[in-house]
Formats: sequence, C-alpha cells, structure tokens
Amino acid sequence: MSDKALIIIPTYNERDNVNPLATQILGSYQDVEILFIDDNSPDGTGALLDDLAACAPRVHVIHRPGK
Repeated sequence: MSDKALIIIPTYNERDNVNPLATQILGSYQDVEILFIDDNSPDGTGALLDDLAACAPRVHVIHRPGK
C-alpha cells in the first residue's frame, strides 16, 4: 500500500504563481496531491485553479468566501 501526501496551499491573489508551483510539485513527487484553498481572490486565482483541477486529477480546490 502506498501512502500519499497532501500539500495544502492557501492562496490569495496568486494567479501568476499557482500554475508553475503546481507543475513543479506534481512533476517532482508522484505520490502527492495538492489542495489549494482560495480565499476569494479578486485576480481570478480561483477560476484558474478550477481549470487546473479539471486537467490534473491530483489537484483539488476549496473556495472560501473571504480572507
């Protein structure tokens, strides 16, 4: 049985950073999943994360209503 790690990353206005970060993590570690928690970023980070999660099954997103 393989154990998986979950990396939890809070975000707020991180649109330019989340895709390179996820790419680096997922490419470096095969038994890792990422949970992004977006605090209603006004720059569209949440929507970008939803798109990323739709394409990458090891990426998950929680949307919170505010900071």
